[in-house]
Amino acid sequence: MAQLEDGSFLYPLADKPWHRFLQNPEDAMKILHVDETAQQVVFVQRFSANTRHHKHTHHCTAVAYTLSGTWVYDDTEIPAGTLAYEPFGSTHTPMTTNGNVADVLVILTAINKDGRFLELHAEDGHTFELNLDVFKLMASMSPEEFLEFQRQQMAAEGDAG
Repeated sequence: MAQLEDGSFLYPLADKPWHRFLQNPEDAMKILHVDETAQQVVFVQRFSANTRHHKHTHHCTAVAYTLSGTWVYDDTEIPAGTLAYEPFGSTHTPMTTNGNVADVLVILTAINKDGRFLELHAEDGHTFELNLDVFKLMASMSPEEFLEFQRQQMAAEGDAG
């Protein structure tokens, strides 16, 4: 990362690690920038083949530009070179189908400056907030620490259930 005199940041993608998910280790997220003042996060989401992410509701706006591959929101394919603008309040389920994979550059901006971005809906009815604090925590962790954090969260949920 380089910070320019005017306050701008430059991030070579190769310098940022992929944070993988226990439920689907081929899916990953590369956190590029977390801006507390602007209430904004920028990341690359990697979708592996035939994966389905949590249905989620936006408490933010999202701009998602497909860098490579093709992914799907519900029944709408979003191929490379396509920009999806996702408004506050929208709800959908991102996935890949037909063996497709995709890398997507995502910019989330909190509308109410409250740090809320996404509310994930689990199939069992539970919800989880993917908010500014979660992104800050992820950005501060190594990939190994992130995997251990997920293991601890899953164990805590198992103890609570």
